[in-house]
Amino acid sequence: MNEILAIKNYILYLKNYCKLSISIHSHTSNLLLKKELIVFNIHDNPYCICVKSCNEAYKHCCEKQIKISEKCQNGAFSGVCWAGVKEFVYPVMHEKSVIGFICVSGFASERGNEYLLAVSQKYGLPIEQLQTAYKTLKKEIPEKEYIDTLVYPLVAMLEWAHIKALATPQKEETPIRKIVLFIKKNYTQEITSETLCKEFGCSRSHLSKLFNEEMKTTLRDYITGLRVEAAKNLLLYGKLEISEIALSVGFNEAYYFTRIFKKYTGVTPLRYRKEGKTKS
Repeated sequence: MNEILAIKNYILYLKNYCKLSISIHSHTSNLLLKKELIVFNIHDNPYCICVKSCNEAYKHCCEKQIKISEKCQNGAFSGVCWAGVKEFVYPVMHEKSVIGFICVSGFASERGNEYLLAVSQKYGLPIEQLQTAYKTLKKEIPEKEYIDTLVYPLVAMLEWAHIKALATPQKEETPIRKIVLFIKKNYTQEITSETLCKEFGCSRSHLSKLFNEEMKTTLRDYITGLRVEAAKNLLLYGKLEISEIALSVGFNEAYYFTRIFKKYTGVTPLRYRKEGKTKS
């Protein structure tokens, strides 16, 4: 079993059997942005998905993740995020530098109502909708020692895999690789050819040519493929509703998500979930 598969299986163990809401995040490590692991960079609870349904709130959350990476330089810590979710954060390091972090989240704060009111007022999200979603967060928080015991092995696995990846000859950092890295970091947000052309200073025709010749697919199909893979993971290993999964991976509404998911997999999301649960 290779390192990436072992990491994926251990994350699923933490999610399914230990009932921990685990996510991994990185802005620098290609290892943590591999296709097998990128599906775990989503906070898979209804409240976070509700908050991130607002684009401005989503961007604010991404900005906060950069701050979290900086704070990780001082070691693991716990606290309440800007939206009112209690979480435990563990840095993934290489040579004293933070290359990413693991987040154990999904817990309610005692001051939850204060956070909900602030989020509602700042981003115009209905307070009743936020309150309903917030009730899905766990009220009982495990002892930190228990979480430490389970998460530090994952930290070690990621750090070791990163070291091995560095020892492997790296492909040249071509323009298409930079674009793909950007997409992997932002695929749950709205990404258009205009977005990428502005970000990388290229024309639409050149961008299309890059994807067709080097990725053997179109830009739209590549982004949709990432979203569908992430949705598969949430369908099999989470309890989110179809509409919540659609929003969390970048689709605006459930009907369109269902149609696209069936086009790519041959079955509806509900059937995929049912058949997957039966097989497991």
